[in-house]
Amino acid sequence: MKCGYCKKEMLEGYITTPSIEWHPKYGKNKLFYKGEKKDGFRLGKFSCLNQKEQLAWYCPHCDCIVIDCKEL
Repeated sequence: MKCGYCKKEMLEGYITTPSIEWHPKYGKNKLFYKGEKKDGFRLGKFSCLNQKEQLAWYCPHCDCIVIDCKEL
């Protein structure tokens, strides 16, 4: 995958965590996410015991990460 900033090749890998959550800048974490992704969402199950691997790409030139939000 090419980096959206510098257009150089990114390294494929994984983010490993119990859960990954995204919420809007002025939103807040929720116990349950419903509705549209623009209101916030969680990738995978929320669990302290389960580690989840989510596909991601890292650009060593820009020091940024792109996470694939589709479930694997």
